[in-house]
Amino acid sequence: MRIVVFTADPGLERSVWWSMMQGTPGLTHVLVCRKVFSPRPRDVWRRFRRNVRKHGLIFIPFRAGLLAGTLVRRLVARPAPAPPVPASAPCEEIEALDLNAPDVVARVAAWGADLGLSIGAPVLKRPLFGLPRLGTINLHLGKTPDYRGAPPGFWELWTSAAEIGATIHMVDDGLDTGPVLEQLVAPLYPDDTPSVALARAEELGRIAFARALERASRGDLATKAQPGGGRTFRFPTVAQHLRLALRVATRRAARRWGRPSYAPKVIGTFLALYLLRPARDLWWSLRRRHPVRVFNFHRVTFLCRDGMTVPPPVCRRQVEYVRRTHDVVSLERALELLGSGARLRRPAAVLTFDDGYRSVYDAARPAFASLGVAGCCFLSTDLVSTDRRFGHDADNPVRQHLGVMTWEEVVELRAAGWSVGAHGATHARLSACDADALRYELEAPLAALRSRLGLERVALAYPFGGRADITPEALALARARGYTACLSDFGGHNTPPADPFTLRRIELGGDHDTLMWKARVRGIDFGAWRDERAWLAAQSGRGNSSA
Repeated sequence: MRIVVFTADPGLERSVWWSMMQGTPGLTHVLVCRKVFSPRPRDVWRRFRRNVRKHGLIFIPFRAGLLAGTLVRRLVARPAPAPPVPASAPCEEIEALDLNAPDVVARVAAWGADLGLSIGAPVLKRPLFGLPRLGTINLHLGKTPDYRGAPPGFWELWTSAAEIGATIHMVDDGLDTGPVLEQLVAPLYPDDTPSVALARAEELGRIAFARALERASRGDLATKAQPGGGRTFRFPTVAQHLRLALRVATRRAARRWGRPSYAPKVIGTFLALYLLRPARDLWWSLRRRHPVRVFNFHRVTFLCRDGMTVPPPVCRRQVEYVRRTHDVVSLERALELLGSGARLRRPAAVLTFDDGYRSVYDAARPAFASLGVAGCCFLSTDLVSTDRRFGHDADNPVRQHLGVMTWEEVVELRAAGWSVGAHGATHARLSACDADALRYELEAPLAALRSRLGLERVALAYPFGGRADITPEALALARARGYTACLSDFGGHNTPPADPFTLRRIELGGDHDTLMWKARVRGIDFGAWRDERAWLAAQSGRGNSSA
């Protein structure tokens, strides 16, 4: 497969799209045709004047502010540029001010491409995009025909759309009008910003792009025509950008501060976190009585927003904060600390994931590696390497995209230093299982993890994780079958010494405000305390009635 890539992106070789293209089955050669912009002062001045005519005089301070921000970031952070993704096939390059120029067309024709890819390219004309044997496909971050053009995410929010999409289509003579190979959509939420909407479209685009490349490698480019109608958008003005930013900020503030309970909750959490917590931690440090906190996540993705989902950049900030305030240890080390009754001058933390979603491999694994930490993933083993989905995602609009890892990916996770445990066989609620089902839910994961990964010591995080989701009989069976620990998910920390079969976890990876998740990291969660009081009251009531 010989692929020609049409682009205007100077950083294409550092992008996820380049990495995905390099993984195309059967790829043998790559030709990059890149549009470049003239650096001559006259041409730079011409482009500047054109922008001022479009945006108005506001473009001048806006552009100056962007430039100043870039310079400050470079001086303060000095970020190292991402290295180019290693090429898996010989690569050639053509740079031109006009990709549709006759000499470029002649060189591409002589090169002999099987497939063309348009990734951030300018408008291509038929003499160029028609050259590849299989045609040229375009990666469009938007749902066609409703949102043709650019930029992705902006116009969907501007028009209050209910969803955002990504479309892979064949290039034709119109702008984003070609027949469709793959199209995926996901919901937009009231609090979404343009950057979040763009990130969601990019994640959809990665799924669709991978499918399209796999199909192209098989020569299967069957398409369906776009429906009639639709609308084509152009790049918005600076004034429109500012208006949308103000509208989104106003809506986000109204949704938060419009709730009567929000202000007292924020004030109480702030006082507890920054006034009471330092004194508590000092007391614990002096007595060497800091706890072991086990933090839990489920999936790391932009595709949806709920109590089980955290966006990739938020997950990274959370892990950075945990690492800054705790000693991050493996689950095995934490069990040693808890079993030995270790006296800790600084809190220890374990980072866990339930269910085994593929986003653990795709998003969490590389992020954790870059931060120098590893986590623990509890698998529902019957779902691994299958197309099955979890029952608790039945109403999720992007359920089809919430797949689980394969065993090969789990092996790679282990090789990256991660621990792996059991989360039931099918994610059944253990307290609702009869005797036969309970034995299967506890025994099948042990057999799978020992045969697939060679594990001897296996911990259990029971599905759903509430107090009522496991019974004394299930706990006794887990001990008898050889599990090393049992973890819940209803909040709270663990102070050594502790019984490994009554370990608590703090659900960190949900749709929480920054102040709230920082408080949870430091062991402050009013909601968990309120739930525990209610549970204790219910237990007391049952005891009185039975008496």
